[in-house]
Amino acid sequence: MFLILLIASTFTQGLTIVSHGNSFITAFPENLAYFYPFTSSIILTVTALHEDTSFTVYFNNTQRTIPNLQRGATTKVMFPKTAEVHQLNFSTNSIRITSTKNVVVQSFSQTGTGTILEKSVQTSVVQPITNLGTDYLIPPLKQLDLIQTFGGSPAPFSSQRYSSFKLIIINAEDTENNITIVKNISGSVQEENFTIPSYQLIQLQANASLFKVKSNHKVAVILTHPCLEMTACKCNMIVNQILPTEFHGQNFVVPYIPGITQSRLLMTSNERSTSLSHSNVQLQPSSSGLLSLSFQTKSQYVNASGNVSLKLISPGLFVEVIPENMFAACYLLQVYSDVKNALVIAETGSKTNVHNQNSPVTNAAWTEITGTKYSSAIIPLTEQYTFIWHPSSKIAVYILENIGTTVYGGPAIPINDQPDELGCVVIPGQFEVKNEPLNWTESLAHCTSLQSQLACLTKEDIQMELANMINTTEDEEAWIGLRRSLMTTDWYWQRTPSTTPLPSSSVDYIHWADGQPLDKSKGLCASLSLDREDAFKWKSAKCCEKKRPVCYKPPTVLTALTSGVTQNIS
Repeated sequence: MFLILLIASTFTQGLTIVSHGNSFITAFPENLAYFYPFTSSIILTVTALHEDTSFTVYFNNTQRTIPNLQRGATTKVMFPKTAEVHQLNFSTNSIRITSTKNVVVQSFSQTGTGTILEKSVQTSVVQPITNLGTDYLIPPLKQLDLIQTFGGSPAPFSSQRYSSFKLIIINAEDTENNITIVKNISGSVQEENFTIPSYQLIQLQANASLFKVKSNHKVAVILTHPCLEMTACKCNMIVNQILPTEFHGQNFVVPYIPGITQSRLLMTSNERSTSLSHSNVQLQPSSSGLLSLSFQTKSQYVNASGNVSLKLISPGLFVEVIPENMFAACYLLQVYSDVKNALVIAETGSKTNVHNQNSPVTNAAWTEITGTKYSSAIIPLTEQYTFIWHPSSKIAVYILENIGTTVYGGPAIPINDQPDELGCVVIPGQFEVKNEPLNWTESLAHCTSLQSQLACLTKEDIQMELANMINTTEDEEAWIGLRRSLMTTDWYWQRTPSTTPLPSSSVDYIHWADGQPLDKSKGLCASLSLDREDAFKWKSAKCCEKKRPVCYKPPTVLTALTSGVTQNIS
């Protein structure tokens, strides 16, 4: 019997987020494009993070299972035009995905078959149900305010279907869900209550008076505009899956998006008195509530006086800004156009360690962000599917695509929040402490038989993670993978051969107990104390002694992403 100690990605104070899971629910808002009935592409892309993954799609009375995906394989699931949510009120047009192992899901909508100037495109990360909540703040947006802010003119029609924002609320659970929407009408707070049946949805008008959604059970909330007017009589769809309030933050690096000459910030907060500042200067909102940036042509660091959600808005563009406390170690990117880039924000001192798949990025022109430890760069993408990661620090990654002069995109899909020198981790490393004592050689063989290795505590954070997982005060010792060379007497880490690239076996970090290690004649191998009061210090010991082995199974990492088959849901 083993005590299994798992090192896993976890939420930090409820604010770190990864977007993989095994249960999702979403819907496709109506994409009106240029008000013409062009052919539509309505797609969910599902990427498996583990071997032998199967997933099932549920839509109305249709159920389709796609089996046996391998790690990194992406399947496109295509839906008919009728899958869009057209009308206000209740609907059964939600789409659910369940999987046997973790996957990531992204939605893609495109309407238009003419020239590239006659298309409306939008993509959105679909959040797993584990990331959904019961308390949401809704951005106070008005179509006319946006048009006037960016110097446009109102469309020559008044239909609410075409000229207003919508809110889709989806019941994420298999039970009736009581929903409360909160409005501020002429200074008076009013509530409206209704019930959504299992896995169904409702679409509402989202004018500036609606500012909060509360529910008894988890819901997904999607803010959408089917055709947001741009210059030259063009329009583009926008979709934003709103995150629950527990995922808000205070500090943001607002990215500069090339090609965007007009942009504003939209801040949403629980507290009316919350303010946003840049370089200690408070940003002042316009009459529409939008905040002007100090500069339009470079990334900027802003901070709020409380937890907020922050969105970067430009005609036809609606980008959720990643809070600094939600930076991640690895992102998956799925792109659709011929002109595609990643915008990466990384710590200046380690920016050269940003990796695109298995290679460091070498073709990026980095620009330092004033007053911060960060730099930003645009990285051209050549593949439709890729992943960008950093081995030692957290980064932010956005996807930017162009159709003609239209820019669309948003945050990439975070799949791991803890950096690892081995790569883009999809299954965290795992410690196991065997109950039966063995000598050091037997312990090494035992760990190898489990496709693991004796624990190599090469860095302080690995030592701390192991210590955090052992909640014992046993007066006992356990073998680790540290031993002396018979030739040089130098200490080194004994690693099990593996197909996974491993870091150096040299000993750069040490955690010896006082007076340790002893003379070579008194011990060629190393153990650690299992007593928390001894701080899990290391000791040298004779290799023939019997101690419990500490095995470590290295993490599983992404090595490549591939395109799979396309499935049609009718």
